[in-house]
Amino acid sequence: MDEVSFELAAAGGDFPDDLRQIRIEVNGVELPELVREAELPSARSNDEEDMAGNYIGLVAGYMRIDLAGQFLGGQGTPMFDGSQEKTQLLGCGCGEVGCSPLMARVTVTDETVTWEEFEQPTRPDWDYEGFGPFTFDRAQYEQALMAIDD
Repeated sequence: MDEVSFELAAAGGDFPDDLRQIRIEVNGVELPELVREAELPSARSNDEEDMAGNYIGLVAGYMRIDLAGQFLGGQGTPMFDGSQEKTQLLGCGCGEVGCSPLMARVTVTDETVTWEEFEQPTRPDWDYEGFGPFTFDRAQYEQALMAIDD
């Protein structure tokens, strides 16, 4: 089974020093780094290599987030006028809410939480075949999610 961690961390880059993002790691690797590897072939074919993995964790300072809804398959916080069946996991590296998000279907059972069917809705031709699914033990997932508030 995969393992996830969530952490409030400095947004970094050109963002204000006190701005925090929800940083996500899957199996010890930051999610944008994992996504970059999956996106590189599509980005290269479109001559957009610099766009692969260009994400930041959701920036709590820019929006109010219902964490349980956002990451546990609920309605979440609407941030993109796309599929209502998918959840925004990461935002665009520019920090603009709803700009080029990474989205996935989040399926929750009594025992597991699964992220699958990844998409970048502003680049519908990018191929995520072979990326994921990631399946987490629900108890570990919820414990990691609660750590954000610590």
